[in-house]
Amino acid sequence: MRMQVAVALALVATPLAAQEPYPGLDAYVTNAMAAWKVPGIGLAIVRNDSVIYAKGYGVQKVGTKLAVDERTLFEIGSSSKSFTATLVAMMVSDGKMRWDDPVTTYLPSFRLYDPVANAELTLRDALSHRSGLARGELSWMAAGISREEVLRRVRFLRPSWGFRSRWGYQNIMYLAAGEAAAKVAGSTWEDLVQQRIFNPLGMTTSVPVARTPDKLVNFAAPHGLLRDSVFALAGHMNIDDAAPAGAIVSSARDMAQWLRFQLGDGTFGGKRLVSAAALRETHTPQMLMGAGGGGGGGGDSATYFNTYGFGWMVQDYRGALMWQHGGNTDGMTAAMGMLPQQKLGVVVLSNMAGAALPDILMRWIFDRQLGAPMRDLSATTLARYRMQRQRADSMERVQLAGRTSAGPPPLPLTAYAGTYVDSLYGEGTIALENGKLFFARGDWRGPLEHVAYGNFRWGPLPSAVVRELIVKFDVNVEGKVTGMSFTVGADQIEMRRKEPTPGRRGGPGQ
Repeated sequence: MRMQVAVALALVATPLAAQEPYPGLDAYVTNAMAAWKVPGIGLAIVRNDSVIYAKGYGVQKVGTKLAVDERTLFEIGSSSKSFTATLVAMMVSDGKMRWDDPVTTYLPSFRLYDPVANAELTLRDALSHRSGLARGELSWMAAGISREEVLRRVRFLRPSWGFRSRWGYQNIMYLAAGEAAAKVAGSTWEDLVQQRIFNPLGMTTSVPVARTPDKLVNFAAPHGLLRDSVFALAGHMNIDDAAPAGAIVSSARDMAQWLRFQLGDGTFGGKRLVSAAALRETHTPQMLMGAGGGGGGGGDSATYFNTYGFGWMVQDYRGALMWQHGGNTDGMTAAMGMLPQQKLGVVVLSNMAGAALPDILMRWIFDRQLGAPMRDLSATTLARYRMQRQRADSMERVQLAGRTSAGPPPLPLTAYAGTYVDSLYGEGTIALENGKLFFARGDWRGPLEHVAYGNFRWGPLPSAVVRELIVKFDVNVEGKVTGMSFTVGADQIEMRRKEPTPGRRGGPGQ
């Protein structure tokens, strides 16, 4: 009986025909990949509980002939959040969790900086990004620490706005929700994903956390784009310490099963895996994200309301209801979305950091399904992107010109060497090696080069999205370096210099 069910599922999961479901699809994908310089794409389309198309385009790594197919693995990044939200829905369905229970009910040691928010923060708050916290990404990204340590450090992340007052994307809250679900299940997050989702859906090649990426077969390489030149990164991004927020590795073929399950209201192959009521809560608007009129593709005006459910952005698209969530890692970009009223789902995976193309292709398919007017969203978005690049390149040339007359730093290089610490962002070390400074923090290590006025360039870094950072040092009236600071996105990181005092350990508040 099990064999018959497995065979039946395999047949449904196989494309019904090799012919493209929308005329011109293959040519559009291929031409857009060349224009955007994306090496590889994995694409799948689901309609009426059938995978009507699944195909790979391009190569797994530039400079090779390793072709991408529908089973090629990609990092899906924050698209993983829909899996974590569904795991919580499964625990709610099992009677082990409730949406409006405080997170501390399941994680008693969990603490936020604001004691009121700490006492009130519920699973609903954590999953809908309304904690009042900004990202604080470097508290976990490239930090080389455990999930437990990330959750311990969040108590030092000060709120950026009022609790529940606005939507603010927050990865650590998904880590907390995922770890809470795992705890009540008596499991780990990764085992729970495998047992409750991957196995029953037949997602046979997907991996919750790629701890040993070199051992994975048919795994695309991550890439970045630098001055119109594509480069492959040396390795894959380590997201183990924030896994429930974005660590899943999957293929177009496997992700198609995930979309079938979501469109099936929690059933798959005739079996219910989560209650309809619990799953529908994840697709229900929980928090207003912001104004419409710019709902995708770098300026697409086909979306007018933007809300967030649990692990899904719940929006309109050309008058139709849309559930979607993208994902970005250091070297890959994903887009997945559904038009539930049309029973249509699309997933587009790519091996290029920060690529607009996956979302563009998803919307191109949506347009064809809805019979919308023909338009070339790729070309219009690319034109806008190139104009922005020209401005950025002009600014970069000005900055580079300033570096040529930087002169020596105001202090001897030995004055900057030492250990720098912060309760939230951990510890970093600056060392003097062969007459040059090197700054190492977690998985990132790079040279420090004086650029101007006591500011140093940290880089190049082993990252596709953060190639270099400007580090500023704090110097007291006695001419002694007391700390350092740098900015990543919206996060301002400040680290104090750790004095080698015997018997003293850790940073302030530790």
